[in-house]
Amino acid sequence: MAKVISLNLRFLVEVEEPEARESPENAENSSLQSNKFILWFQIFFTFFTLAGLAAGILLGRVYYEQGGQSRWIATLAQTAGFPILLPFICYPSAKNHNEQEINIHQPSILIRVSVYIFLGLFQVANSMLYTVGVQYLPASTYSLISGSQLAFNALTSFLLNGQKITPIILNSVVLLSFSSSAIIFQNETGVSGEISQQSLLIGFAATTFGSLGYALQFSLTELVFQKVFKSGSFKDVMKMSFFICLFVTIASLTGLFASGNWRDLEKEMGEYRTGKLSYIINLVCAAISWQLYAVGSIGLVFKASSLFSNVIINLGTAVVPIFAMVFLKDRMSALKVFALLLGLWGYVSYIYQHYLDDIEAKAKASGVKSSAEDGDF
Repeated sequence: MAKVISLNLRFLVEVEEPEARESPENAENSSLQSNKFILWFQIFFTFFTLAGLAAGILLGRVYYEQGGQSRWIATLAQTAGFPILLPFICYPSAKNHNEQEINIHQPSILIRVSVYIFLGLFQVANSMLYTVGVQYLPASTYSLISGSQLAFNALTSFLLNGQKITPIILNSVVLLSFSSSAIIFQNETGVSGEISQQSLLIGFAATTFGSLGYALQFSLTELVFQKVFKSGSFKDVMKMSFFICLFVTIASLTGLFASGNWRDLEKEMGEYRTGKLSYIINLVCAAISWQLYAVGSIGLVFKASSLFSNVIINLGTAVVPIFAMVFLKDRMSALKVFALLLGLWGYVSYIYQHYLDDIEAKAKASGVKSSAEDGDF
């Protein structure tokens, strides 16, 4: 009798509040739509990351091949494209109830500015290291060495973001580490002949430290989204990329004028082998390319994780040597091909771990749903 009364009361509650409960079918459809939305965002950011990275590296190499010499200009080109984000920042967006609650707990302007300045100055150092790497190394070698960024990011994600390190991910890290380190044992042929061992060591060291710095910066960015901003707004991704690049551009301009390199720009432009117009077009296209890369990589940190963002970056570094061979006539030696294959193996290992995690998450969700359905009877 008590069970019948309980069932009747439950029926009355469901009749009086029909919108309070959502059917399992509707909940599942809503979840699928949300997953598809996130997937399209990830594809969008992935394309920006890959396209921006490939174009940025190749254009940077062309800049030096055609007579460019200023490291500050090359570093400035990596962030000076931030004004193209203004329409996304100024565009008004509708706020739902959850976003309004999040905005109540947003940090103060002082904290936001401090975060932007810190990450911006950190990126100045990393960009300068990468600029040195591009200057001293062929594009294919540079891109393969920078693959160590994923290995470094696995460590920083474990320490700062709680990323679990499974045996498969560890295998990926080891493979990518070997992939990036194997190239140091060969001599490279550059644009102006044989590259000296000293130049190769400088380029290798600069690119490696730049990779470590960017790995730490990505983990810190994810930590900022998790602990400081706590925001789910796409506009915050645009704001972070805009203001970080703004501060990096200001710092790069300061370094350009403080070092006195600005006096040589007119001479550099005049001695550029393909002409002044080509010089300007190269820098403008490089600025846009690197800005697309910045938005895409930060967006992947926002939508997925810093480790996933670095996986996509490593995919880009695996593709760049092919474009460098086609467009810049870089030589693909046997050792470089072997390193490239190791990098691809490491990338596939991580994707396989992502696949296993997805299966486990679906199994848990299915188990929760089955438990909920069993509890209804």
